[in-house]
Amino acid sequence: MKQVLVVDLYVDPKFKRQFKRLVNRIKEAGGNAATSEFESLPTRDPTILNGSYGGVVLSGTEALYTRTADRTKFAAFIEYLPKIDIPILGICGGHQALALAYGGTVAKSARSVLGYRTINLEDKDTLLAGLPAKIRVMESHKEEVKLLPPNFLRIATSSESRNEGMRHEQRPIYGVQFHPERWNKENQAGKQILENFLQRIVTA
Repeated sequence: MKQVLVVDLYVDPKFKRQFKRLVNRIKEAGGNAATSEFESLPTRDPTILNGSYGGVVLSGTEALYTRTADRTKFAAFIEYLPKIDIPILGICGGHQALALAYGGTVAKSARSVLGYRTINLEDKDTLLAGLPAKIRVMESHKEEVKLLPPNFLRIATSSESRNEGMRHEQRPIYGVQFHPERWNKENQAGKQILENFLQRIVTA
């Protein structure tokens, strides 16, 4: 398997442990991970990126896209995302960044969501293969995807967020509002999701 490029979207250094956990969990799920900061990604030639890696994972972020300063900070990164021509999995803030990059909308959630929640799977495609209709996963967000981008399908929903998961109709691009990397002994669905991305979707 080619390396997976894991992109760090966290801004404040105190959140870097969250990124390290994501990288470690990708390795636990069988991935060979390289890393990049989101600020430096737009400086990389996308044709080289597409030839060097089998897929890309976008981390969560504490930044808020509805905040002007944060949206400006991520503008070049969001503009760059459609140039990536290999499988992508966006997690939480990465999910929202993908929605913005492809023409969707992000808005503040009705309330902050934190903790394990029940998610309903509407389209058990490749990313969600082998999972039951309802799963328990970790949520940690203050914003959500309000409107899916054109050519994206909803694959998961919950009482907190209508668009808990999405996928592109033709391309291997996926986003989930929750944090699959934060699985535990009682809630293993996140591990299955990462394994599905790495083993079924990432290019060999």
